[in-house]
Amino acid sequence: MKASKKVDRDSRAAVKRASREADGSRLKKGERPEVLQRENSICPVGFFDGARISNLKQTVGR
Repeated sequence: MKASKKVDRDSRAAVKRASREADGSRLKKGERPEVLQRENSICPVGFFDGARISNLKQTVGR
């Protein structure tokens, strides 16, 4: 596996901070949290619907 290039943590933190501020201002303007969550989520809506976990008992610990 090839090593990924170095990430500039300061610029990444600045991008994340700006994104959070933009989301905060949208919430203050009345945007629904569900809309922001859907936009910010890596998984599309319904991605896990009907998903089966083969080791559920082991994962849950029962």
